[in-house]
Amino acid sequence: MERPHLKLPPWAKSLSARLLVLTVSFVMLAEIFVFAPSVARFRIDWLKSHLDSGYLAALALEATPDQMIPDDLEKELLSNAGIEAVILRREDRKLLLQRDDMPAKVDKDIHLTDFSIPMALMEGLSTLLQTGDRVLRVVGMPSMAPDFEIEVLVHEKSLTDAMRNFGWRVFGLSLMISFFTAGLVYFALNRLLVRPMRILTRDMIRFREDPQDPSAIITPVERDDEIGVARQELAIMQQDIQAMLNQRRRLAALGTAATKISHDLRNALATSMLMTEQLAKSEDDEVRAVVPRLLSSMERAVYISEQTLSFARETPPPRDLATFTLIELVEEVREHVLLQKSELLIDGAITDGSGDAEPCLARIDIDLPEDIMLEADYDMLFRAFNNLIRNPLEAGATAITITHKIGMVADTIDESAKARSFIEVFITDNGPGLPEKAIKNLFVPFAGSGREGGTGLGLAIARELISTHNGELRLNATGPDGAVFSVKLPFGA
Repeated sequence: MERPHLKLPPWAKSLSARLLVLTVSFVMLAEIFVFAPSVARFRIDWLKSHLDSGYLAALALEATPDQMIPDDLEKELLSNAGIEAVILRREDRKLLLQRDDMPAKVDKDIHLTDFSIPMALMEGLSTLLQTGDRVLRVVGMPSMAPDFEIEVLVHEKSLTDAMRNFGWRVFGLSLMISFFTAGLVYFALNRLLVRPMRILTRDMIRFREDPQDPSAIITPVERDDEIGVARQELAIMQQDIQAMLNQRRRLAALGTAATKISHDLRNALATSMLMTEQLAKSEDDEVRAVVPRLLSSMERAVYISEQTLSFARETPPPRDLATFTLIELVEEVREHVLLQKSELLIDGAITDGSGDAEPCLARIDIDLPEDIMLEADYDMLFRAFNNLIRNPLEAGATAITITHKIGMVADTIDESAKARSFIEVFITDNGPGLPEKAIKNLFVPFAGSGREGGTGLGLAIARELISTHNGELRLNATGPDGAVFSVKLPFGA
C-alpha cells in the first residue's frame, strides 16, 4: 500500500495563522470585560459632571439680590450645562431653574447615592442600548458642595450618544491594542515555537522520503528547552533507524547468499554422508573408527544449513493444526535428541584412574501431565522444543529437567471472554549458563549464540514458532549452575 506524500500546509491552515487569530480573539475577549466597566464608569462620571454644572448654574441664581435672573440668561445657563432644570435644596429654601415654563415629564429617577457595581453595569448597558429619548431626574450631591442635595433633569439621548461615542473610541483603541499585542505575541511564539516546529516537520518529511540518506538526519540545535531536546532525540532515533535499515539491507543480502549456499551445501553433504556410510564397511579399523565423527560433523553441518534455510523465510509456513498431548511431543523430542547424542562425548565425561574417558550420556527427566491436549502444528513445536533441549546439551549440560505449571490468563483483547488456560513448561539444565553477550542478544539472529561455532538461529526460530501459536518463550534464569527457559502455551477451549 502506497503511503500518501505529505507536505507542509499553506499559511492559511498553518499554526501561524491559527495562532494569530486565536491571539486577536483572546485579547478582544479580554477587552470585553474591560469595556463594560469602562462604559458604566463613563455614565456615572457624565451624570456627576452634569450635577456639578447644574450646581454652578444654581449658584449664579443664588448670587443675585432677589434670586431672580432674566429668562434668557436662565435658559442660556441651563443650555450650556446641557440640562433641562435644576433644583438646589438648602436647609431653609429651594432654588429652581428650568428652561421651559412647563416642566418636563420625568421618565426615570437616578439616585447617585445608591451605587453598586452590578446595578451600574446593568444601567450602563441599558442606557447604551436605549433608542428613545427619556427625561432623567438625577439626584445627588455635587462634588463642590457635598453637603447639599441637587436635582437635575437631563435628556437620556445626550447621555446615550456620549456613551456610544465613548464606546466606539474604546473599541477602536481596544482593537489597536489587540492587534499590537497579538502581533508581538505572534512574532514571539512564531520564532520560539511555530517556526522551529515547521522546520522540524519539514526535516521529518524529508527523512521519511529517503530514510537511508545520511544528509536527511536532523541537525541538533543548541537549545536546552523542549524543542531542543526533541530535535536531539529525533536525531538519535533517525541515526538508529538508519543503522537498523543498513543492517537489514546487509542481512537481506547475506540471507539471500546464505540461502543459496546452504541449499547447495546440504546437497553436497548428503552425498558426503552416503560416501561416509560406505567407509563404515571398510576393513580398516582406523577408517571405521573415524566414521562416527565424520557423520556427526556432517549432521551438524546439515542441521546448520536447515536452520539457515528455515530462518531465511520471510514468514513462517502456514500451520497444519492437529490435536495431540504435550507429553507425547516432548518425549519424542527427547528420544530424537538422545539418539543424535548417543555417540558423542559430552563435556564433563566421567573418568577412571587410568585417565581414559568414558562417554557420559545426557539424562532428560520429564514431569508433564498426560492429559494436556494441544491443538497446534506438531512439526513446528517439535522443532521449537528440539532447539531448546539440544542447545544446552551442545553447550555442555549433562542433565535436563522438564517441569510445568498450569494457570489461567485473561483475554486482554476481549474483556468479556472467559480466561484461557495455559501451561508453562520449564526447561532446566546443569550447563555452564549463557554468556553475557548471548543474554544481551538472546533472540537476535546470528548474534545470540552461547557457544563457539553456533549460528544464533536456534532460539530465534524457536521463539518465532512458539509465537505463531500465541505462546511465549523467555529466559527465566541463567548462571554457572545452568539456565532455565520457559515456554507458555495455551490449551483447551
